[in-house]
Order: sequence, then C-alpha cells, then structure tokens
Amino acid sequence: MPPEELAKRARALAQAHPLTPLARRYQQRTVDSEGASQPLAEIGIWAGAALLVGYCLRRVEESEAGLALEAVDRDSPLVEGVDDLDDLVERATAIAADVRAGTGGHVIGGDERVIKALDLIVASEVDKRLHNWRESFDEAAWAEFEQYVTWWVVQGYAVRVAEMVTGAVA
Repeated sequence: MPPEELAKRARALAQAHPLTPLARRYQQRTVDSEGASQPLAEIGIWAGAALLVGYCLRRVEESEAGLALEAVDRDSPLVEGVDDLDDLVERATAIAADVRAGTGGHVIGGDERVIKALDLIVASEVDKRLHNWRESFDEAAWAEFEQYVTWWVVQGYAVRVAEMVTGAVA
C-alpha cells in the first residue's frame, strides 16, 4: 500500500483510540507533562494526538503484514516488565532514534515507504495545529514546531514497537 494510504488509514484508526492500557498510560503521561511544561496547555494535547497517530501507523503496518497483536495480560507469569511504563518509554525512545536514523530494522513494510507516511502524518498534524496561526509564525518557529511534532509521531510509532519488544503485546 502506498505511503499516502498508510497515513490515511493511520489517521482513521486514531479516531478509534486503539491503544493498549500501557500505551494509553504513556499517552496520558505525555499529555500531562507536555501540557504543564509548554507555553500553551493545548500543546500537550497535540503531543498526545501526534503520538496516537504514529502508534496507529505501526498498527496499520502490522495489519497489512497479517499480524494481529493484542495486549498481554500483565499478570501473566510468562511476561516480565509488561506493566513497566518507564521501561516502555526508555525502549521507545531508543527505537524512535533508530527509526529516525533509518537503522535498527524496526519497520515492517520498507523504511522508505514508512518514513514517507510518517512525513505525511507530521505535515498533516502541523498544518492542523498551526493552520489558523500561519501568519504569526516565522520560519524558525514553524520548523521548531515541526520537529516537536515529528518527535511525538515517531515516538508513537516506536511505542508500539516497544510493546512488542517488551512482550506487552503478542
């Protein structure tokens, strides 16, 4: 499927809020901490939304590959650390760095295609958030916000990969 279709399906899936309980906790932590640390509280909500769409891109990629992963029961004796949010964040951050660098082999359906879909999602999120303020942002501020959104979109993608790595989904 072309990158445009991947991005479109990810945005559609995001409307259904298909996060696992662990990923939902991470998203809420993000919204809370970013809302408190950014100049506008809405920016925390925007970070959470960007994280969600990135997460959904990975879910679409999994679906396309025929993977049907579900959250693992955190009380299962077969899984260690499934409920460790800090471990998930640490692993997702490392995975996100790999995805941004094009290394690590975390992408299922071809790096170039997924990177293009991520770029489309970032552009859509930035435009959606700054459309009404376009005239009040200079190029440097626009680029800084674009990097901020990119971080959260890629982080969302990486959260889903980290759930697989930690055994939170199987």
